[in-house]
Order: sequence, then C-alpha cells, then structure tokens
Amino acid sequence: MTIYDAVLFAGDETPAENTPSGGMNVMMIIFLVGMVAVMWFMSRRNKRQQQNQADFRDSLVAGQRVMTAGGMIGLISDVEGDVVTLMSPGGDQSVYVRRAIRSQVSDEEWEAMLAPYARDEEDEAPSGDEGGEADAAEEDGDGEKDS
Repeated sequence: MTIYDAVLFAGDETPAENTPSGGMNVMMIIFLVGMVAVMWFMSRRNKRQQQNQADFRDSLVAGQRVMTAGGMIGLISDVEGDVVTLMSPGGDQSVYVRRAIRSQVSDEEWEAMLAPYARDEEDEAPSGDEGGEADAAEEDGDGEKDS
C-alpha cells in the first residue's frame, strides 16, 4: 500500500470512527453557539451604555455640575451646539467638546472640590484692623517706622 492509497482509504472513514467520542462535534457546535450568545449579550450591554451616555450629553444645560473624561469638575456656564463652556471652582473657564463630558457631579463631590478654595479665601481675607495698631505703635513722630 502506498501513501496515496492510505490517504484515499482514510477519507472513507466516518468522523465518529476518527474521534474518541462521536459527540465531540456536537460539543464543539454547542460551545461555539454559546460563545456567540455571550458576545451578543455583551455588545447589547455596551450599546445600551453608549446610548445612555449620548442621551446624557444631549441633555446638558447651563447650571449643571459635570466631570469631563479627563477629570476636570466644573459648572456648565454655556452650551452652544457641540461646544460646552465649564467654569472651574476657582473661577477659570474652559471650553470642551460635548463628547468630553463624562458624568454629572453630586452635591457632595462639588462641596469637596470647593473646600480648598473656601479655606484660601478665609486666609487671604483681612480680618479687621489687627495689623494697623502694631504699625502705628512703631511709627515715631515724623511718620517713619523705627527699625
């Protein structure tokens, strides 16, 4: 028998005779169908999330507190078409495309962002005439300070 004859006779055998178990092909088909089903459900979930995100971005209005994809938190001061102007807690304004807005910010997150600015304003604000009396005591009669 030649190699050519062996190949011809091998093709005559049924698949059940070539595999240890005749149900192996059925298991492979079930596995593939299961994988397709899992991929379909995952893509549906992603599509639903993308639709919810698009609906949120379409509903943006001035006065909302939002966070960008880059992590900047701000108050929307203006929305014109695809351009959104955000004001940071420090008062600076930045312009973003609508797609860069990721989520709405809760009141707790907003207060946490404003806390450092509130402390800075308290430190810089003059509190009465505390320094004025000390300066007056150091001046001598001709208006110059003693050294």
